[in-house]
Amino acid sequence: MTDRAGWQDAVESELRAVGRELAVPPASDLTATVRRRLADEAAGRRPTPGPGGGVFRRRLGWRAAVVVVAAMLALLIATPQGRAVIVHVFRFAGVELRQGPGPANSPTRAALPGERQTSLEQARHRVSFPILVPAALGRPGDVVVSDGGRVVSLIYRRTPHGLIRIDEFAGHLDQAYFEKFVQLSDVTRVEVNGTKGLWIKGPHDLVYITRNGTPAVASARLTTGNTLIWATRQVALRLEGNLGKAAALAVARSAR
Repeated sequence: MTDRAGWQDAVESELRAVGRELAVPPASDLTATVRRRLADEAAGRRPTPGPGGGVFRRRLGWRAAVVVVAAMLALLIATPQGRAVIVHVFRFAGVELRQGPGPANSPTRAALPGERQTSLEQARHRVSFPILVPAALGRPGDVVVSDGGRVVSLIYRRTPHGLIRIDEFAGHLDQAYFEKFVQLSDVTRVEVNGTKGLWIKGPHDLVYITRNGTPAVASARLTTGNTLIWATRQVALRLEGNLGKAAALAVARSAR
């Protein structure tokens, strides 16, 4: 997969940079040092520090630790199992993507905490972020505000592509709003109005993440169709429906 390869290249580049910056001193003759320490321990004496004393040991200690970590990461990258561990969790625009299956027996429709149907005008007064409406779809048939204004959902029931749902929430990088369980081979990067987005092909398990960072079990459900995730400076958006990538991108680019 192109995206996975990109992440691997980035990690490998970081490891090479660490290796170039390490200034590990040349190895000394360890034979005499080992014999001296064995003799000291047999005589009940504290080991005699070698040249450079404790400062050298401390300096070598952290450098050795970095080398060990770098070696472990290199081994992880070298194996499919290791690469799966590295990219097991990936967060983008308030959405956490996890590799693998999600909650079993997920329904196709489950409520978010505190869902309340309202008008678009009232919803704009109840949230702290701008609500974007795609011109390609027009005015939504239903508007739902959830979790005290943390999420707004625009529901379109009559479109050429059938039911389309757009979830919108504040684009805080330090918060997660949804958790998706996907196969990474189904995820590709796209561009929406000059910014990065993610396209997820096919249904997958979706769980809402509450304000305190815990999954809302009752919200777990199986998505319909495909999903597009993107963000502006103030709001993140998640579009879901039975439409292709080109149509989804056209809808996203028209959101104002």
